[in-house]
Amino acid sequence: MKKHLRSVILILVVSMPFTSTAQMKAGVASKVVAEPTLSISAAIEKGYKAAVLMWQIDAETGNRMSAQFSGVVVSPDGVILSAAHVVMPGNTYKVMFADGRDCIAKGLGRITIPPNYMVPDAAILKIAGTGVWPYAEMGWSSSLTIGQPCISIAYPESQAQRKPMIRFGKISSLKNEYGFVQSTCVMEPGDSGGPLFDLLGRVIGIHSGIQIPEDVNYEVPIDTYRKYWAALNQAKDYQALPADSTVIARDPVKHQGIDKAALLDLEKQAIQVDQSHKGNVVILRSILDGSAQQIAGTVLSAKGLSSKKSGTVIISKSSMLGANPVALDAHGRELKLRVVGRNRADDLVVLLAEKHPGSGIGLFANASDSTADERAGRFLISLIADSAARIGVLGSLHVDLPNATSYGYMGASTEIKNDTLRFKSVSPTGAAASAGIKAGDMVSTIDGAQVQDELDFMKAVGSYQAGDTIQVGITSAGKRAIKPVVLKYPPQRQVNHPAELFAGGKSDRRDGFKDVSIQDARIQAKECGGPVFDLNNRFVGINIARLSRTSTLIVPANKIVHYLRSLGYK
Repeated sequence: MKKHLRSVILILVVSMPFTSTAQMKAGVASKVVAEPTLSISAAIEKGYKAAVLMWQIDAETGNRMSAQFSGVVVSPDGVILSAAHVVMPGNTYKVMFADGRDCIAKGLGRITIPPNYMVPDAAILKIAGTGVWPYAEMGWSSSLTIGQPCISIAYPESQAQRKPMIRFGKISSLKNEYGFVQSTCVMEPGDSGGPLFDLLGRVIGIHSGIQIPEDVNYEVPIDTYRKYWAALNQAKDYQALPADSTVIARDPVKHQGIDKAALLDLEKQAIQVDQSHKGNVVILRSILDGSAQQIAGTVLSAKGLSSKKSGTVIISKSSMLGANPVALDAHGRELKLRVVGRNRADDLVVLLAEKHPGSGIGLFANASDSTADERAGRFLISLIADSAARIGVLGSLHVDLPNATSYGYMGASTEIKNDTLRFKSVSPTGAAASAGIKAGDMVSTIDGAQVQDELDFMKAVGSYQAGDTIQVGITSAGKRAIKPVVLKYPPQRQVNHPAELFAGGKSDRRDGFKDVSIQDARIQAKECGGPVFDLNNRFVGINIARLSRTSTLIVPANKIVHYLRSLGYK
């Protein structure tokens, strides 16, 4: 196993692609519970300001030279802790704080021991020039205990945001076979070098690597930095443990033990929310692209303004719901569904059921344009139709995700030949081929608009998303025709990295969203469409997509309210 350390467990940012250039109350009677005694807000307030996003730049031009990674400032004069596999002595790095400030840092010491060069994976940088910077206090990894709560605040690459994401977990190993502390705070590329905090807001570890299971995440113990502080503050690349080590003092904060009662209270509150909504999350089945498809659905208590829209309302993920949709009730019986609306922007579909599968969530009671509490780091409960509820924390809010993987793809290219625009190549598995288009066919219009060259064609198709149908005007064998083409998802880059191999995988439609929230609950792609609540049983929204190993996207409740009202519900 050890000889495979580099390829199996480390979060290697270079393995990922780099481009240079209001309160919603439930309609079910249930006890409103208080926030748990376990609180992470104070720790987040201390650590958030010190967690930084970085990448290497050319010292002369300022051009970006690497993929992104994370770090944490631990002194007012700008000492930054990070991971050795993303830092080199003497290199120049751009440093970006969550509050929008940025500066330049130089790589100082790093320790990587052959033959794997992956342990202990410790490195330090220093912000150039003088100044006083936001920083977090260093803790003691020697005082950690198994099951102790911990918090990650770092910058996962999949989100491509300038603000960090918060995650919650616990310590699962004090020293694994590689010498790392192990936690359940889920990580992915971009998080490398980011901080792990205790509930006092002190840095207790630095993100280093992962294995395939989502609960297996490796942290460089903070005591490694304490022990080799003098050496790491010199611009050297150490390939053996430095001789100039420091004796580590004991943690001066009296250890109060883990509040296991608080963790248990959190789990009990999740169970209570789950039980109060039995039947309000259902499994939906349909036929999509010729194959059986399953997704979750959320049952709402809503009333239509016309008889055509009366019945039980279910909302779910549109791109995962095809023809002949049915819902499974609590007894496994199929209830026929009728689609009454689809919202491409938020990937929502609204359905009517012939019978009532659940009591319904009172979405319109005291509805407003925002959730009751937009505090990052608050606990959330996601309901799953056929298993226990999942606990997560609200990691990021008001996030926009551009169409990186969900744009419409024809699987065909064009060229000008004999003064006419023709299809140059047509992939046999692409959308164009499925519509009967062949190489050599002339193309004249997209949805009735003239296309005269390759750029016209690319712009016309590029404005659509996967699953959209466009009308393509062609001439084939001297005959004109209009071909309806159902656009597909673009080919996805296959990366054999542990971050890409988590259970359930990513959602096909996982970007092209505006103003969504992100949580760290491990929601499988087929479980999206189900409801999310806070610990006071307030409806927060629905899980709409699994973006990555760290991130599940939530369409907020206020957006769902607005869409349903546009369809005539109240």
